[in-house]
Amino acid sequence: MTRASALTSTAILTLALAGCSGSMLAENRGGDQLSNLRTAIESNADCAELFSLLDQIDEDADAYPSAQGELVNIGCFMRDSTRNDADLAAQAPDSPWLGVPGKEVEPSLTCISAAETAANEADSTRAEPLIAATLDSCQSVDEWMSVITAHPGVMGMMDGYIPQLMDLQSACYSYVGAAVCQDALARGVRVGP
Repeated sequence: MTRASALTSTAILTLALAGCSGSMLAENRGGDQLSNLRTAIESNADCAELFSLLDQIDEDADAYPSAQGELVNIGCFMRDSTRNDADLAAQAPDSPWLGVPGKEVEPSLTCISAAETAANEADSTRAEPLIAATLDSCQSVDEWMSVITAHPGVMGMMDGYIPQLMDLQSACYSYVGAAVCQDALARGVRVGP
């Protein structure tokens, strides 16, 4: 190996390590900021305060999608939104979902397959009939909400999202006759127009 190629190799390694440590710092910084965000959520900070903490997380950091999901889980869709997590939790205090009474179950293979198909469709126009198909492929609110927990992409959400009443209502709005929506109505959960 020549001296020039040895220096070039050392320079490349140094730059690679610098790049790695820089990205590791960004990931750590994002993680620390996510911790701060979670602490503020637990302290009942309002959406405007929480969005100011979200602004401190680099959009390319690994923590950013989780941070967004944490805000959606509590109803902070925009800076001027009002948190609704306490209200939803009070509607169904023993439920794993926000505002929807029920319990987690093991979804059928048909239900899982329909959910995976819907979750993999990025185009919202093409996704709508696929989401509607999940409402008949799954047979109950418990089954549908359980599969949404495992495949939040069905509703355009990321891993860690806690399904909530809004998901069920928006999916059932035009498909009240579907099996899941009929089960919701039988339970006294208002869905549809």
